[in-house]
Amino acid sequence: MANLTRRQWLKVGLAVGGMVTFGLSYRDVAKRAIDGLLNGTSGKVTRDRIFGNALIPEAQAQTHWQQNPQQTIAMTQCFGCWTQCGIRARVNADGKVIRIAGNPYHPLSQEHPIDSSVPFSEAMEQLAGESGLDARSTACARGATLLESLYSPLRLLEPMKRVGKRGEGKWQRISFEQLIEEVVEGGDLFGEGHVDGLRAIHAPDTPIDAKHPSFGPKTNQLLVTNTSDEGRDAFLRRFALNSFGSKNFGAHGAYCGLAYRAGSGALMGDLDKNPHVKPDWENVEFALFMGTSPAQSGNPFKRQARQLASARLRENFQYVVVAPALPLSTVLADPRGRWQPVMPGSDSALAMGMIRWIMDNERYNADYLAIPGVQAMQQAGEQSWTNATHLVIADELPTLAGQHLTLRHLTPDGEETPVVLNTDGELVDASTCRQARLFVTQYVTLADGQRVTVKSGLQRLKEAAEKLSLAQYSEQCGVPEAQIIALAETFTSHGRKAAVISHGGMMAGNGFYNAWSVMMLNALIGNLSLSGGVFVGGGKFNGVSDGPRYNMNSFAGKVKPSGLSIARSKTAYEASEEYRDKIAGGQSPYPAKAPWYPFVAGQLTELLTSALEGYPYPLKAWISNMSNPFYGVPGLRAVAEEKLKDPRRLPLFIAIDAFMNETTALADYIVPDTHNFESWGFTAPWGGVASKATTARWPVVAPATHRTADGQPVSMEAFCIAVAKRLHLPGFGDRAITDPQGNAFSTEPGGRFLSARSR
Repeated sequence: MANLTRRQWLKVGLAVGGMVTFGLSYRDVAKRAIDGLLNGTSGKVTRDRIFGNALIPEAQAQTHWQQNPQQTIAMTQCFGCWTQCGIRARVNADGKVIRIAGNPYHPLSQEHPIDSSVPFSEAMEQLAGESGLDARSTACARGATLLESLYSPLRLLEPMKRVGKRGEGKWQRISFEQLIEEVVEGGDLFGEGHVDGLRAIHAPDTPIDAKHPSFGPKTNQLLVTNTSDEGRDAFLRRFALNSFGSKNFGAHGAYCGLAYRAGSGALMGDLDKNPHVKPDWENVEFALFMGTSPAQSGNPFKRQARQLASARLRENFQYVVVAPALPLSTVLADPRGRWQPVMPGSDSALAMGMIRWIMDNERYNADYLAIPGVQAMQQAGEQSWTNATHLVIADELPTLAGQHLTLRHLTPDGEETPVVLNTDGELVDASTCRQARLFVTQYVTLADGQRVTVKSGLQRLKEAAEKLSLAQYSEQCGVPEAQIIALAETFTSHGRKAAVISHGGMMAGNGFYNAWSVMMLNALIGNLSLSGGVFVGGGKFNGVSDGPRYNMNSFAGKVKPSGLSIARSKTAYEASEEYRDKIAGGQSPYPAKAPWYPFVAGQLTELLTSALEGYPYPLKAWISNMSNPFYGVPGLRAVAEEKLKDPRRLPLFIAIDAFMNETTALADYIVPDTHNFESWGFTAPWGGVASKATTARWPVVAPATHRTADGQPVSMEAFCIAVAKRLHLPGFGDRAITDPQGNAFSTEPGGRFLSARSR
């Protein structure tokens, strides 16, 4: 052997020692590997040596569809995300969900869903064999793992009450009956002093503040929030708004999609429903995604992913995704699509830069934009129209600035009908004009003798776009000037077979204006409700309103909430008592203590923060159904958590949820709720489905929550019904539901059929 130095001997020793250690560490692994080769498994013993732990098939297909008698297939609704696709759940003989897949009848789970008239066995048969690739209906990763939450050890199954300070995390289990007793009747519930219960708060004839009657009754001191409509929103609204009668109801929309939806709604002329559009995927030739990334985000998530994959197969399809970070939509080496980086929150600069180029180069659809109303639209055979030609008062006059010029401005007995300048240069009623001038700037004398400047809507848009140069827009959004031009040129090179689509990326402080300007691009080419353009969803079937079988919305004693929402929604500050009182006291009315929102509906961000600040009035109780604003609103926890921990600011907090979350952890009481697979509900696609559709959800397994004294599973519905019965609220209990013939039905467990005619 060669002579080795001491250092070399140490190296050899370490190497040998390492080999020995490695061998000892992997002895069991090696043994399992050998066992696997000889016995068919290298780990835990599987059910089958060949097929491992694979599930037994849901059916046999050798001779048509033959369902496995040990399993049932339940078509229901997913709640893995807010797309809420239709899915099919496989349930074994023990009543346990074992797998989730797609519902081939459902438009959110199949690009071309199977017609509802096709028998179930035939539809299932199409999922296999030669038709399997085209007809298959899948669930995404979140949907496929939804059953994990159903059997999660972290589920809340019993009512709980805090026994320490609010937020300390100390709880005790209580019965459902004790829960109802305490939250309704109140008392010294936590050894911290008296807390008003829901009975004391329900005072519809007593004002919150006699000096400020606009606040409404004390009933408004109950706040009820819902995460959003996962199928039971109508039930909770029935309880909160129309039975208890509180004005304060809200959902998570304010910190989810409201900025985008309000901007889109403003462009579409509907700030109540806030409609939004999706592309006609099968015929669109150029799609520009700004603030959404198909196959990665957006709604409907799964459907759009499949539609994008299909569209990429067409040679005449191109798309661009505008996003601050590289999206999954464009990571493939695909010649059809590309990524355009942009500075966060600067989408309006890019959109206005494109609009500037479109105006400068006259690439807008002039014939379409010249249509001023419904009558002209019908005569032209179009599907939509705009107010691009409607005249607007441009002078900075106190009561007139920004108003549309109407016939009433021109003649004392005129109607509130918009005015346009027709092709002959005459001021005429927009509803009777066939074609109007696009660009107008001229003086008009009003009926009271005032001489004002009026401009057409398109003229004002043009001037707004011209305030900055392309170079300045480029500097603001970070998109090179050449790319802004290229996007605008490509977008306007496909006639009306182009579309601009947006969604979650608009959720910024300037999201309303971003969304409005981005959606304006669609208006400039006139692509609404046309092949290759954009469309609004087909709507939903009636699942919660009055119908031919039952009056689900109308009931005796139904309450219409009154007063001021604590979020100050749909209310102008200038119409408030606060504004009036400041004026009367010789003070400047500005600024208000907090923002007022004259255009948008209730916002959970303002509802909660206003409640904690007691502005414009204090609240006494909060019922939260699955709401989690401390997680959903960036920065809210840092500024509001300590305030919510103080019961003096909000004395009673009741959370309803199947799981503990960041906000629920601060509750006084927790009501366990059923899982998505254990409850009833009716939902509809948010968008992207041209046909009318509603998803019916039903319990595919028995609820795991504890039972009430009368044997009902504890849930949001059970809580509302119990509170309503105890307070004798309308719309619940005996004779709660009627049919058009006057027959009445009870919401009591096992309630008997009652006849309104036999009272």
